[in-house]
Amino acid sequence: MNESLLVVRNVSKAFKGVQALGGVEIEVRRGEILGLVGPNGSGKSTLINVVSGHYPADAGSILFEGRELRGVAPHRIARAGIARTYQIPRPFGHLTVLENVALPPMFGRVTLERPAAEREAKRWLEFTGLAAKARLRPDALNLHQRKFLELARALASRPKLLFLDEVLSGLAPAEMDEAIRLIRAIREQGATVVFVEHVMRAVMQLADRMVVLMHGKNIAQGLPQDVMRNRAVIEAYLGTADA
Repeated sequence: MNESLLVVRNVSKAFKGVQALGGVEIEVRRGEILGLVGPNGSGKSTLINVVSGHYPADAGSILFEGRELRGVAPHRIARAGIARTYQIPRPFGHLTVLENVALPPMFGRVTLERPAAEREAKRWLEFTGLAAKARLRPDALNLHQRKFLELARALASRPKLLFLDEVLSGLAPAEMDEAIRLIRAIREQGATVVFVEHVMRAVMQLADRMVVLMHGKNIAQGLPQDVMRNRAVIEAYLGTADA
């Protein structure tokens, strides 16, 4: 069995009395693709935000390569080797596509001077199929291309662990197939991937294991085919009567 890369234990987070996470426990193994699924409001994006340092956890432990991340500043978490995308792409609108992707390697885990950072950016633009768009501004890209720009930015920081937050939502079927191929290729490049997704076809195709959240708590985890037969998971998605 692969070694643990990230271990989340009993992590909680509340916002103005609303319990977004209530004792979540997740292990991410080095080299795997882990699907993180659950209904809207189940805590998936909050978990990514807590692990990446965007929100502080109220309780619990977050170990990355054995090092405690709870209370660590976001830029130090990024330099430790964790990167993430956002549900809604957030490029810097005043920079070109190339400049957007060159920023992470200038300030991330492996700090590069600008010429080397731009070479690194060109590599990932080629990888994501955006090389021809390098000199454009992000507002010239369609949704599919902006999502791939998010991927290229995250990959340019050379992450050990990459969180993908609904990177497939809004894509046409052909675009989704391309994104699935790309996620597989990301793992082949050496990154461990956790992806939050509602598109169950993609989860079943990609995930080595799945974790299901409901109301900020784990309700199931394991092999995708086993998890999708779990009664608690069926009820979470279909309701008790349908289940």
